[in-house]
Amino acid sequence: MMRPVTLLSIRAAAFRSPAPVFHCKAQARSSAYRYFTTTGVSKMPEMNAVVLHLSKPGTPNEARFERIPLSSSPRPGYARVKISAVALNKRDQWIAINRYPNLHDGTVLGSDGVGVLTSLGPGSSPFLQDLIGKRVVILPSVAWGSGGKHAQGPEFRVLGNQPDDGTFSEYMDVLAENVSAAPEGLDDVHAAALPLSGLTAWRAVKTRGGVDKGMNVLITAAGSGVSTFAMQYAIALGAKVWTTSSSKEKIDFAVKTLGVEGGVNYRDRDWTSQLAKLVGGPGERVIDVIVDSSGTIEDCIKLLRPGGRYVFFGNTTQVPHTLSLLDMRTVYFLQLQIVGSTMGSPEEFGEMLQFVQENGVQPVIHSVKPFSKEGWEEAYAEMEKGEQQGKIVLTMQ
Repeated sequence: MMRPVTLLSIRAAAFRSPAPVFHCKAQARSSAYRYFTTTGVSKMPEMNAVVLHLSKPGTPNEARFERIPLSSSPRPGYARVKISAVALNKRDQWIAINRYPNLHDGTVLGSDGVGVLTSLGPGSSPFLQDLIGKRVVILPSVAWGSGGKHAQGPEFRVLGNQPDDGTFSEYMDVLAENVSAAPEGLDDVHAAALPLSGLTAWRAVKTRGGVDKGMNVLITAAGSGVSTFAMQYAIALGAKVWTTSSSKEKIDFAVKTLGVEGGVNYRDRDWTSQLAKLVGGPGERVIDVIVDSSGTIEDCIKLLRPGGRYVFFGNTTQVPHTLSLLDMRTVYFLQLQIVGSTMGSPEEFGEMLQFVQENGVQPVIHSVKPFSKEGWEEAYAEMEKGEQQGKIVLTMQ
């Protein structure tokens, strides 16, 4: 079914990330988006959204800022949220440039959002009635399954990809079970930045990493959304935290603003030795837990103490990594743990929200722009450059 547009297009070649090209198109509007009123036939209400349009294999996908229909009420089991602010994640760019599997044409992008719960569809939990008219944040994890904190089920997915529309629209219909009261003390801009990165960091640091008071913790890639949250969580849990980055400015920010002990440039060949000296030795095995998304396991593992844990939650570089360079004798002789982590369960989302509220965690914001075609263009360009310190947020006008 065709969607009405007005339209900003972002074109980015598949499997590479050039500067985006923006253009406007005209597209026919379908008569299916009409309904009957007491005065006759009327056009269905519309709203602004950022929508994925798939292209032919080998050609760019498009992430268009366009007008789409707004139904009169949410479906059974769904909640309608009037979105106040949304935040970008690296995955939004990867979807736009075709680096994600199982993409669906016409999906509204976005995983992070905050807004006001306006209505509930039939069959929604009566406990949610008290949230109507109040600020809510949206859990981006869908169908985690019955595994609890152990692992997700086979139907697990993330909003803004596959069949589930995401947050980049003025109104959003989401499964009612995916809305939670926004943490007190966070305005819309900061609350919008929390869900995806905040939850991913919480699971990596607490559930999978087991970070606790008195530990020495290395969190790589200072400046990324997840790493910034991970550093804040680990420090609030009582750990001493170090970081890495190729940017001195990002390391300085982490030290001065977040309370990190120090950091080193991972491009230096002897960066592990430098970090060990910062921590204070003796020797290089000075770290209890490493939370990493850069894929440098063969270097990172040199720093782990006996019984230490390496948590790998993603691959921000999108460079293939293997364990072929890792001496597995080191792993079993030192009883090291190599742990994978992704996203998080509804239970962990609730824990994370409570922890943020109780410990006064404030998401780091890089920039704030209006939710418009110009704002989307600027935000996407910033995300592509990869120089941001914290989250990029779009606010509804």
